[in-house]
Amino acid sequence: MNTPLERVDRSSALMAAAFALVACIQIVRTYPVYSNTFDEPAHVAAGMEWLDVGEFTYEPFTPPLARIAVAAGPYLAGVRATESPSVWQEGRSLLYANGEYQKNLTLARLGVLPFFVLAMLITWLWARELAGPLVATAAVALESTLPPILAHAGLATTDMAFTAMLLLALYVVWRWLEHRTWASSVALGVTAALALFTKLSALVFYPAGAIGVFAGWWLWRRNDPASEAPQLKVAPALGVMVAVGAVVLWAGYRFSFAPIGNAGIPVPFPELWRGVLYMRLKEQVGHEGYLFSEIRLTGWWYFFLVSLALKTPIPFLILLLAGVASAAKSAKVLLGLGLAAVLITASTLISNYNVGVRHVLPIYPLLAIVAGYGVVALWKTTDRPALTRAFVGLLILWQVTTTVRAHPDYLPWFNSMAGARPDRILVNSDLDWGQDLLRLADTVEARGIDSLPLAYFGTANPFAHIPGVRPLRRFERPAGWFAVSISAIKGLEVEENTGFEWLELVEPDIHVGESIWMYNLDLRFQAEAADSATGSP
Repeated sequence: MNTPLERVDRSSALMAAAFALVACIQIVRTYPVYSNTFDEPAHVAAGMEWLDVGEFTYEPFTPPLARIAVAAGPYLAGVRATESPSVWQEGRSLLYANGEYQKNLTLARLGVLPFFVLAMLITWLWARELAGPLVATAAVALESTLPPILAHAGLATTDMAFTAMLLLALYVVWRWLEHRTWASSVALGVTAALALFTKLSALVFYPAGAIGVFAGWWLWRRNDPASEAPQLKVAPALGVMVAVGAVVLWAGYRFSFAPIGNAGIPVPFPELWRGVLYMRLKEQVGHEGYLFSEIRLTGWWYFFLVSLALKTPIPFLILLLAGVASAAKSAKVLLGLGLAAVLITASTLISNYNVGVRHVLPIYPLLAIVAGYGVVALWKTTDRPALTRAFVGLLILWQVTTTVRAHPDYLPWFNSMAGARPDRILVNSDLDWGQDLLRLADTVEARGIDSLPLAYFGTANPFAHIPGVRPLRRFERPAGWFAVSISAIKGLEVEENTGFEWLELVEPDIHVGESIWMYNLDLRFQAEAADSATGSP
């Protein structure tokens, strides 16, 4: 017979699984809405090269794991590498292979869904271990209704995969601290390697997160020893971690061995070292970022603080504050997860690569556990319980309603603090990542437009989707309908950052999704002339 505790545990698992399943359905429903976002072709191309050619030469800045996952679906469906000289050209060829763009893109995006499920699973397991099954259910419910999580779980990119793998690696750090054995040390090395094999950000995020996890563990165990069983000494345990991690990484790179740079000395997994060198170069050169109507290459130290404040649902932020306050009183162990999130975010403050909240996506599962604790702590309060429970219920309803209303536009979603014109605050992958070309094609067809000048920010092929499309030139003011991506209007990826900024002063006639604006100046002039003739104001 099941004990009451076992029944609660089972109910928690079923409820968490239900939340994850609903989220998966909502994620899959976004697939046919969005054209490929900017980076998706490159990830598919690099993964296909690893699978089909047995090499990884296209672009070493991002390691292979997530890229293999997104290329696996098209590969199993018979798509093969064309070995184009450019990763972008190759990626486009693969997505449009056999005239089955939508099928290939869907198969690529499905490769990310298991990582989303894994993130939900680890969140539930870790929250349950730290604070019980009710907190675990609340954490999964909150995490699975976060628009940034749903957005990047629906794209054939690396961000959701890295979120899951880093979360797994940090959870194993916790388990290793609890039970320092040979087996847990091997697991520590494997998961750390897999996180690094997903994204080079692990070089910074993993140690930053591990410090926070250690702090939480120390707060928990300082007056309560973890176990009386013998523990493996730290030095040999870390030695096993490094050795196992190195072997796993090397295996992932197919045991490659070659020189890098001018030294001429062969090294294991040279692709990884080239990626590190390239990452350093990109940080030095910078990347066009946009914040508060300004473009910079060098970024802003507060960029991710702003993006997190505006891209996170307000009820989640309120519950997170409640969770921190409650944990400080009765569950200090959870403060370690909050500290891990803070340290990960702090490590980005000096970054010149400010292009979207997706780069700090891994902090959300950690914050969800703390916020989940806030839900349960508020629900169990003895001070005006009826009022407090009504408040919690309203916050959860607000969170769910926010997500429902955001569908399918999780990617460009902002909370109400961003105001009516979030494009004046953030753009890049937070708003315009080239995702609305299919919607533009539908709009053009519905209106019977046979010629469309277009300034498109993205890597999808407009000519494959829109008959009569042509490039819109800088400063051009064409007759009839034309369309411009918000990024182009803002000057991102535009020569001298100018040429379309005059459209900031022109109200678009049609909003295509959230990232493309359509205009018809002729209709506007005709309406103004008609108003003048009739004397209308």
